[in-house]
Amino acid sequence: MNAANSIPHVDATEALRGAMSDSMRMPLAVLRQVRDVLSDPSLIGTIGSSTSATVKGLIAQLSETDSARSPLWTTRSLRRRLETTRVSYYDMRGAAKALGGTLNTSFITAAAHAAGAYHRQLGAPVESLRSSMAISTRTSESGGNAFTLARMLVPTADMPIEERFAAVNEILNAARSGAASSSLEAIATVSSMVPTSVITRLARSQAETVDFATSNVRGAGVPLYVAGAKLLENYPVGPLGGVAFNVTLMSYMGSLDVGLNIDEAAVESPTLLVDLLKQSFNELAAFAPASESSDSTGPAAEPGATKRRWWRRSR
Repeated sequence: MNAANSIPHVDATEALRGAMSDSMRMPLAVLRQVRDVLSDPSLIGTIGSSTSATVKGLIAQLSETDSARSPLWTTRSLRRRLETTRVSYYDMRGAAKALGGTLNTSFITAAAHAAGAYHRQLGAPVESLRSSMAISTRTSESGGNAFTLARMLVPTADMPIEERFAAVNEILNAARSGAASSSLEAIATVSSMVPTSVITRLARSQAETVDFATSNVRGAGVPLYVAGAKLLENYPVGPLGGVAFNVTLMSYMGSLDVGLNIDEAAVESPTLLVDLLKQSFNELAAFAPASESSDSTGPAAEPGATKRRWWRRSR
């Protein structure tokens, strides 16, 4: 008999409740508060604001049980393929400003545009896909970086890229507004009370709700050198964590260097996906004003300007 098939399905809340009942890794008072609220969510209003925010964020993270949307990206494996592309930072920034959004909006729009076109070209059109992205929740009171992992249904139906940009911008704004109560730091606080086996099981079930992951990593604002040689391009590689592919962007010296980590069993035509992503970036770049695009063509002005901004921030 298959041991995996003999394990009964346990609801996420039930699993956490049981795990916390046996856990003594946190102060008993906090443990009881979290455990009681998981038993009766109506008690949220009676506990401290910090614990309340933590529990609300945890429940929000675990309440999403809808499966991933792609009819194509259903298989997973340990086979990996790394692809890269790059686009002008100034073009993407200019396009984002012209269309009324941010650089992250441009980034996710390009990924969604490519993912939708990929499905249509392979005869499996899909209206929306679920993407994940780390969103900063850092405030002036934060001691360091603070993030929350947002999962968003992004539109992938056939539409002009500027319409997709507007839709994605609204989705991102909504995700940011609800991010503060579900930061990764708060989730990690509660997660520390739960056995690793339970966390692994919950993480796997949550990964099954996401089609692809995105991440925007801030790069160095000055040229980097390795053994005296100047680094010309700097491509990040994001973890898959059970999704079909991870597309990660890093800014470096006037360029956005993009790394795609692809599960080859999920994405059977990775070259097509990369080509479509490049086309999506080019479509967005067309919306950048001429003044923005010209910034990226200056041979010396751009690195120096970036360096001055870097040193201003560091002082």
